[in-house]
Order: sequence, then C-alpha cells, then structure tokens
Amino acid sequence: MLDRTIITNKLHEALEPLPFIYAFWMEGADAIGAVDEYSDIDFWMDVEDTYEEQAVKAVESALAELAEIDYKYVMRHNHHKIRQRIYHLTGTSEYLMIDFCLQLHSRPKEEYIYIENDSIEAVKVVFDKDNIIRHKPLDLTKYTKWNRHRLDEAKYRRTQHIRAEKYVRRGQYLEAYAYYNKYVLEPLIDLLRLIHTPVYANYHLIHITQHIPAPEREKLEYFAQISSLNSIAEKVPQAGQWFDELVERVVVE
Repeated sequence: MLDRTIITNKLHEALEPLPFIYAFWMEGADAIGAVDEYSDIDFWMDVEDTYEEQAVKAVESALAELAEIDYKYVMRHNHHKIRQRIYHLTGTSEYLMIDFCLQLHSRPKEEYIYIENDSIEAVKVVFDKDNIIRHKPLDLTKYTKWNRHRLDEAKYRRTQHIRAEKYVRRGQYLEAYAYYNKYVLEPLIDLLRLIHTPVYANYHLIHITQHIPAPEREKLEYFAQISSLNSIAEKVPQAGQWFDELVERVVVE
C-alpha cells in the first residue's frame, strides 16, 4: 500500500533534477515527529516564478505515476506568492491527504524564516539548492505589538459576558451559544495561547491539545462542552473566574 514515505521519495526523485525548483520540504506532523495514522502530508516547494505551471505538472505527473489522483482541489491562498492544492491518491488511506503548497521564488525571504528549535512550526528539508530554508533565534519582542492587542481584546471581551447571559435569560440558545463562544470561550483560549505559545497566539484551537498542559486542556474542554442554556448560565461565571486567574499569568514583553 502506498504510504507517505513512498510518496515523498517519488516526489523527491521527480522534482530535484528540475532546475526551476529550488527547494522541497515538509511541514506539519512529519517535521515535528508527530505522524500517526490520521496525519496528512504537508509539502512545500520553492519555484522560479515563470515556471509555476511546469512545476505543478511535474508534481501531478509524479503522483499519477504512483496511483490515480482521485481528488484534487485548488485552494485560493491568502498570500499572492503562494499556491495551494489538495490531492488524494487512489488506494491510500482516506486520511492521507496531500496538502501541497508552492511558493514563488520572488517571495521575500524574511517572511518565512523558521525559528530555531521550534516544536510547533518546524521544517523537514528534502532538498534545498538555494538556501531557501533558514532559521533564526526566537525573539519574543517581535510579537509584542500583536500579542498586546490580543490581550487587550481578550480583556474587553471579559467585560462583555453579559452578552451571553442576556440570551440565556431570553431563552434563545443559538444566540447564547454564539456569544458564549465569542465572549467567554475564545478569550480563555487566547490567554492560554499567550501563556504557553506566545509566538502562535493566533492559532486558536489548532493542535492546542499538544500545546498546553493536560490540566488546563481538561479545564478548557469543560468550558467548551455546552449543551443547554442551563450549562451556559452555569459556566459563564466560572469561566470569568478562571479568566481572572489566567490573566495574571500573561506576560507580553
């Protein structure tokens, strides 16, 4: 059965000889050593701007030599120098989606320097012909502005718990649910991120189970599990108390 190693080796063999492809690397589970049976594959490559179409054809031809591409979706990436496609190959696990990002070689290099010894956003280099993959020491001061803004926003939302409570009193579960998530749950997530992953304070719930200590994860899960107006009414004041405890631990340099 096709697996991630076979797929990676095939792409390596097909892409490295091409002069217009400067680097090929992996992110996600493969880069941080967290692969399990449910992991997808996150590939990246750096390509000469004018050879974008040829690079995509090379990728798809290599994949098609392994198995039929039974799923392909071209995503619209927010960055104008990045292209993204999702593939799946016939005969592979339904979870083994191939998330392939192509960055144009003219993308400014300062945008994607990796942090040394980072366990959240790491890179596994397959080949690099032009010093594309670089690392820098962690400097938390670079995140001060954005983290302070996130902290201020969280503090503001803490003052607005009444927004969830009023919909509880009105007996409107859907609205209470929405305001509970926005003004009660999300500020807790932001504080936990600022405490434990300040470089990735905007990651919300992405892999948060791996990023915060078990006792705090279990407590956050408790507040995330709401099924009725009564549970919202019960948890809002408890969440407020926990927020007040957590905010004392936040340090934004």
